[in-house]
Amino acid sequence: MTSSHSLRNWLSHTASAGYIAKGVIYITVGWLALLTAAGFGGSESGTSDVIRQIALWPFGGFLLALLGLGLVAYVLWRLAQAIWDTERKGREWKGLLQRIGFAVSGSLYTALAWQCATLLFNSLSSGGGDQQGAQRLFSLPGGRWLLLATGAVFIAVGIHQLRRAWRRSYRKNWHLEDRPNPPLPLLEGIARLGLGARGVTFMLIGMLFGIAAWEVSPDDAKGLGAALNFLAHQPYGDVMLGAVAIGLIAYGGYCFINAGYRRVRHPR
Repeated sequence: MTSSHSLRNWLSHTASAGYIAKGVIYITVGWLALLTAAGFGGSESGTSDVIRQIALWPFGGFLLALLGLGLVAYVLWRLAQAIWDTERKGREWKGLLQRIGFAVSGSLYTALAWQCATLLFNSLSSGGGDQQGAQRLFSLPGGRWLLLATGAVFIAVGIHQLRRAWRRSYRKNWHLEDRPNPPLPLLEGIARLGLGARGVTFMLIGMLFGIAAWEVSPDDAKGLGAALNFLAHQPYGDVMLGAVAIGLIAYGGYCFINAGYRRVRHPR
């Protein structure tokens, strides 16, 4: 009983640290995009770009170390969800797909954690990870179809995020019973706005991957920064970019909410 309780506490602290690190990244992405939309500079930066910018801040090395540790914690939390089935998804095909999704999410943040470590021990590089990754994918046998499938996955994840915002399914993961008078309307407003904005940006990323596969141009397959840049260059782009930027800041807030309210179950 004691060991099970200790494991649950470890998972809870790991999840909280991971969500805080993820929240910092999304709030920074949203803030930089909001500055751009308002005409105060900034940039339509993706997650990798933001980590490089954090390295240039005062005490950037210290912040990178904390961020890297938080991202490692998030990866461990995702792996626990995938391997130990802490979310009770089961072994049916739908549950297995969700657990695979947890593992894939963890692997994506592994790359960001590695980037933090690299920047701590090396000089800043020019990056370009999204584009290089797409080019490596395109060079594989059947690379065009792999690129198209990657785009389809991003679109599917984006739709899933929008459904979660609409159905408020995130509520089942929050433990509110032991928190006196939680400000539910505020928490839910932040969660729905954040999930909606993330859903829109993921769908845009998927669309860019699809266009790149269709036009045989892996250079056009980029991530979050490219999706925000695409928005900025549309009619009323500043308004759309500003709205999505506020949503991404809200998603960062949603991550902080999860750090405090996320339910952690006993592993199977």
